[in-house]
Amino acid sequence: MARKTNLIKLGDAINQLFKQENLDIKISQFAVKKSWKDIAGELIAVNTTEIFFNNKIIFITLKSPALKHELSFRKEDLLNNINKFCGYKLVEQIVIK
Repeated sequence: MARKTNLIKLGDAINQLFKQENLDIKISQFAVKKSWKDIAGELIAVNTTEIFFNNKIIFITLKSPALKHELSFRKEDLLNNINKFCGYKLVEQIVIK
């Protein structure tokens, strides 16, 4: 008689756990914060005081009013850079404070 096993690969089990606990999203959010200079550019990174996520919205706080105005015109480019960095659609909207 053949034995029936419930074995799965370790990598598949880890991926399943990450998705189940939304850890894949949290890890991507952490990676975006750590790589902000590469994603947004040095000028924006130096003037960024806070980055936080709420669902699929990223909130960016900047020091410079002029940079806030400029970035409001480049939101779509920044959104594409973030999602390209992650390899999937992590962010759907950007709010600049």
